[in-house]
Amino acid sequence: MAAAATIAAVPTARPAFRWIISRSVDLSLVIGSVLAGYVYLLLYTVLHVKISYLWWFWSIGFDGTHIFATATRTFFDREARARNRGLFFGSLLFFFALGPALVLAGLKAFLYLLVGVWAYYHVIRQHYGFMVLYKVKNRDLRKLDNVLDRVFIGVMLVFPPFHRFFIHHPEELGLPFAFPRMEPALWALVAATLAVYLGRQAVRYRAGEALDIPKQLLFAAMVPLHWLTFACMSWQAAVPTVTIVHNLQYHALVWFHNRNRYAADGVERHGRIPTAVARSLLIYAAAGLVFSLAYRIPGFQLGQVSDLAFGFFCGFGLTHYYLDSRIWRVRHDPGLREALQLA
Repeated sequence: MAAAATIAAVPTARPAFRWIISRSVDLSLVIGSVLAGYVYLLLYTVLHVKISYLWWFWSIGFDGTHIFATATRTFFDREARARNRGLFFGSLLFFFALGPALVLAGLKAFLYLLVGVWAYYHVIRQHYGFMVLYKVKNRDLRKLDNVLDRVFIGVMLVFPPFHRFFIHHPEELGLPFAFPRMEPALWALVAATLAVYLGRQAVRYRAGEALDIPKQLLFAAMVPLHWLTFACMSWQAAVPTVTIVHNLQYHALVWFHNRNRYAADGVERHGRIPTAVARSLLIYAAAGLVFSLAYRIPGFQLGQVSDLAFGFFCGFGLTHYYLDSRIWRVRHDPGLREALQLA
């Protein structure tokens, strides 16, 4: 999910910390979703479960269904579709054509890299978006802290895969180059970032300022998982391990949004699918699973025999990454602010 709010300076005095959805949901699905990643880490590294089993369970049950979640508030939403017709259908045409075009140009390896890098950036941006939501909810918006939070989450989540794939194991991505001489400088950057960040929290604590506990819990959950994942896993196992956390977070936020927006507005305004999935969690889960099965299995089978089919089916992910970066901008959408209870 893209950054969900624009940060602006406010006074430091603020009430007790607040949650995005609720204490129980945030602790179980926004922050606690990290437990699913640790389960995947355990199953693969300790119990040696085949990655194909883990991959299919994640791909069908969580990743494909979270793309359906985006569709509920874009292509299936009558009002949003009418308002953003050029954005929705233009991106659909562009990204479903991009994959086959790259394959025909002999750039299938670049397509792999594009999808992989954008997918991981998409995960980081969602964690960043939840961080911003916690900051807005808890009035944690001093300029210095805004900068430090952005630098901290960026350095701590980008370093693990860069360290593995661009310094020590470039062959796992098929890369003909590496940057081993950068390692000392990068470790110094990590150490400096951590020292400055922890020092700032100590200064705030000693000054009697209330710390943004939900934000800190989010950091404490996500950062160690990413470091352990890329220390122990190559990309094939790392993808579902870090992404299943992202999927659970996304489902929690979309369900919260849809329930607040579509259940209240009704069929006439948004259409049958958004209204139906907003009123029943069972219908939401079942519809998402059907959607996922309908394209993930054919996409995999056809992608095994045709590079063009592989490129075409990459369009689902690429369109999702792009649209998701556009539809969560609460500054420009009063209805979104209201649905997320940020008004």
